[in-house]
Amino acid sequence: MTLHLGKADRRNFAWNLVLVWVVANLLAVSPALGQAAAPATSWADAVLTPFWASPHMVNETLFFVKMPHKRHPEAKLLFVPSKMISVTSADGATVFEEGRDYLRKKNSNLITLPRNSRIPTKTWAELHPPMGSPGTLGEAVGGKTTLFFDPTGAVLHTIQVAVTYDHDDKWSGYVPQSGEKEIPRSIAKLRGKEKLKLVFFGDSISVGAGASGMFHAPPNQPPYVPLVEDGLRSRFGGDITVKNISEGGQDTTWGVTTAPKVAEEDPDLVLIAFGMNDAGRAIPAAAYAQNIQKMIDTIRQKHPHTEFLLVTTMIGNAEWAQLTFSRFAEYREALTRMVGPGIAIADVTSVWQDVLKTKKFLDFTGNGLNHPNDFGHRIYAQVILQVLQ
Repeated sequence: MTLHLGKADRRNFAWNLVLVWVVANLLAVSPALGQAAAPATSWADAVLTPFWASPHMVNETLFFVKMPHKRHPEAKLLFVPSKMISVTSADGATVFEEGRDYLRKKNSNLITLPRNSRIPTKTWAELHPPMGSPGTLGEAVGGKTTLFFDPTGAVLHTIQVAVTYDHDDKWSGYVPQSGEKEIPRSIAKLRGKEKLKLVFFGDSISVGAGASGMFHAPPNQPPYVPLVEDGLRSRFGGDITVKNISEGGQDTTWGVTTAPKVAEEDPDLVLIAFGMNDAGRAIPAAAYAQNIQKMIDTIRQKHPHTEFLLVTTMIGNAEWAQLTFSRFAEYREALTRMVGPGIAIADVTSVWQDVLKTKKFLDFTGNGLNHPNDFGHRIYAQVILQVLQ
């Protein structure tokens, strides 16, 4: 029997597959949904100094693609290195050698691979298999191929490369600002080492999808929520309690119905982080913002002094036809208009957009479509910690 699906049916079917994969992966990783492997040591150093404020880049990830019109596989670093410190597999197990495994011209951020390099690569065709191929999900833009998809992140983790280097470049992209003016009570409690209750409220990205700690692979980096917690404890100390009420596959419509559960936590600060699934379901920006406002209103009815940090989403794969790509900018603008007394913004979207001006999406995705990898989760944590400094 052949099953014929309309466009809307295909969209719902694709998102149901994503949800099944996410939930299965998270349940397999941890009996307590949303809890990643605890780091052996503090991860605070990796996130308290953001990449845009440091001449030292640690474990920036690359994905090497052999394009049909290119002689060698290549990838770009975010900055031009003044000193290359290490190039390793993403798990740190293999150390790659300049000259043997990779080449770099002086005063260039372009890395190319010579013949017989040990660094893994994918061809453009391998990343765009025929429709219905195993290990894929959804249509590519244009509808002629599908896209490589790694539901857990474990496969991409074996392909991506981590580069540590020094540089003299200045970041010219967006820099997050402190939210002290908008959320003064929360930041004052942090500084005063007073009791502070944080609640994270979002989708699978906030659960931790794509971070190596979620699938127990070295370096076992936690996702952004534990990274933020670790950073705040290291920076401020004090009595900080963190609760993560996030669920894979969800959007702001679910957030509205679940907001009473957040209110039950009696939070001082709620970090609301939706958008990826809303963009996939083509939820208009006005409805998206209205849903988030309903969440805020529901929580404030019970706790008028609760403050909010609105976390804009990373940008998904522009080649994925499932996404309404214009929504990312529209959502960011909608959340920016909501900023005011008691409501600040952590604009991950703008940072992600500016990183994409130099790097490609596959360099720092955890699944090829809509999740961050370790480097991406660090960007999330760095943006949030910058706002809470």
